[in-house]
Amino acid sequence: MTNLYPAITNRSSTPLAVSRMLFQVHGDQASILDLQMQLSTGKRFQKASEDLASAIKVLAAQRQQEFRQQTEINLRSADDILSASETSLAQAQTILNEVRATAVEAAGNTISDDQRTALLHHVDGALRRLTDLANTRFGDQYIFAGSAVKENPLRLAGNAVQFTANHEQLDTITDYGSTLAANVTANEAFGVKSSQIVGTVDLDPSVELDTPLSHLNRGVGIRAGAIRLSSGIESVEVDVTGSHTVGDVIQKINSLNLGGRQIQVTLNANSLDVDYADGLGGLLRVEEVGSGATAGDLGINNVATSQNSPVVGSDLNPIMTLTTRLSQLFSGSGLPTGESLRITQSGVNYVVNTNGLNTVEDLLNRMERTGARIETSIDPSGRFITVQSTESGSQLSIGENGGNLATMLGLRSMAEDTLVSSLNFGNGIELNDQAGQPDIVLTRNDGTQLRIDLNGVQTIGDVMDRINNNASNFNPATRISASLATTGNGIQLSSTGGAQPITVSNAGGSSAAIGLGWTDKDISTATGVTSGASSVIAGRDIATVKVDGVFSSLIQLRQAINDGDSEAVKSVWQSMEQDLDRLAIARGLVGTRQQSIESRIQKSEDEQIRLREIESQNLDADLASVISELTHRQAALQASIQLMGQTARMTLFDYL
Repeated sequence: MTNLYPAITNRSSTPLAVSRMLFQVHGDQASILDLQMQLSTGKRFQKASEDLASAIKVLAAQRQQEFRQQTEINLRSADDILSASETSLAQAQTILNEVRATAVEAAGNTISDDQRTALLHHVDGALRRLTDLANTRFGDQYIFAGSAVKENPLRLAGNAVQFTANHEQLDTITDYGSTLAANVTANEAFGVKSSQIVGTVDLDPSVELDTPLSHLNRGVGIRAGAIRLSSGIESVEVDVTGSHTVGDVIQKINSLNLGGRQIQVTLNANSLDVDYADGLGGLLRVEEVGSGATAGDLGINNVATSQNSPVVGSDLNPIMTLTTRLSQLFSGSGLPTGESLRITQSGVNYVVNTNGLNTVEDLLNRMERTGARIETSIDPSGRFITVQSTESGSQLSIGENGGNLATMLGLRSMAEDTLVSSLNFGNGIELNDQAGQPDIVLTRNDGTQLRIDLNGVQTIGDVMDRINNNASNFNPATRISASLATTGNGIQLSSTGGAQPITVSNAGGSSAAIGLGWTDKDISTATGVTSGASSVIAGRDIATVKVDGVFSSLIQLRQAINDGDSEAVKSVWQSMEQDLDRLAIARGLVGTRQQSIESRIQKSEDEQIRLREIESQNLDADLASVISELTHRQAALQASIQLMGQTARMTLFDYL
């Protein structure tokens, strides 16, 4: 409130009297203007400086209201996208149920050619409609394309459906530090990615000077702190906090001088060694400082050992990243140049060689750019490479191309350690029910037979061992050898040439020869082909992977109907049950997210009401109080003006 000058006294000079009266009038006018502004705007103050404490509260409330309003817009937009997804998924479920009914009809053995043609047209139509649904757009974005909302996610390509987008969640901010997926990916809804071909070999990169500390210990990193080095007489501490790479740590430790002797750290392939630079040996203890764990994380804590130099560090287990150099793999041995592997998809072979590659990312990019519809990545543990097919309706495998690169990387889809139970898309092989009875019969080049019992085999290596190490299979002239194909995949049976080619067939009730890829379903015996001086039976690839999803099921159903294979139709009918379950789960996921959105919108609205109350309490004017104050101020101004007028009329005669 404006200060009031004292009333004019008889002994005041005229200028002072005028100044006092003007100050009072101006103060009243300023107060009236402020009160009128409060009445017109409804706000107690117009500038933060007028009430700093309240202004801070108001600005914070307004800022939070803006955030809440934006998150509410985000949530309503996400709800719209999910509603569109629900509509598309419901239609897809209806179409798939109709196709299942078609599959039941096709499973019969008495359908005519006209009926078969009609069924094929029905399946083709369903395939196109489902592809269109998977390519549904809402606004300006494809709702099943992951975060690549501008890309058409699926494309019909002959007898296959190719996925061209990504599988990322389209996250929207819903609160401070909280997001919610506003979409269902194509893989979650329709199944557009195959199971992974996960490398079986730890690529074990070496530690380099530029290796980030965060990559050590399987990606856990180190707990930064201080370490103590002691000679038993003297000790010195070094704090590695602030170090980013292994080289930074080495540099700090190498700067130490212990009892007049320089400390030296040597970087090995996977560990650090600590020693005296003069190489004369002696007691050297490396330990923690206080409750720290830095020395242990660096693998050089030797308190539990004899503590004599040198201190030999333990494996630091760095993870592999996209920028890891290929020369670092296999503990620094590196990946050889000039090697190659073969990717087979849809009957097409794609060769990947290592020429000109520098990093793991280069290798993955080259694999993806061969033309095969695959996705490559590093597995979460940072130890293996993974490969997945993104083409429904085809089969994917990785084999050798005359060398051993696929095996070296652990990516060969049909290797010696491949489980028999995983063959033929997880169906394994069917063996003889009677234990101890042969499952396959091999006929040697002299006409004699070699009977093999495969009961108890776990891996492809076990199968080959049963043949190669059979007690009656050691005669060099008639020996039949089993090995993996040097190009591509498959188990190859070979023998030296003789009076007749070698053969393989099932024995008893077994179908192992079919399951192991030597004979076809309708052929009981496979006969060797002469190759130079050898008789060879080349097995087919039985360890391929495929996309298990809606589109694969429809493509397989179309093929089964066209071939008149009722057993295959029944198998597809069962897989379609899983596809329906996947769609149901996706719809449930959509419903769950929409419920979450509804509750968050309600929470946001409640929060905005509370924030508006806080804003009102600190900013809004009390109109009744303002009007009362304005009335008083106007009266005071009137009094000041009257006093000013009376004073201006006073003369010397008023004091006589």
